Amino acid sequence: MAHALVPMAPATDAAFFAIFGIFVVAMVTLIVLVIVWAVRHDLAGREAWRQRQQSSARRPPSPPGTGS
Repeated sequence: MAHALVPMAPATDAAFFAIFGIFVVAMVTLIVLVIVWAVRHDLAGREAWRQRQQSSARRPPSPPGTGS
């Protein structure tokens, strides 16, 4: 039970904080990259959708019974 009261070595604490800091920086970087990627793809998809909508609005309606 006495070993539970012995403080950890400072080198162990420093190593933990260094590794944990690297992990946090990597996670934040990945989150930012994913958000940037998603926003760019959303903007591109939205622009393509808008162009499809505008081109279909310019097309004259097909006569009834033609099938399209």
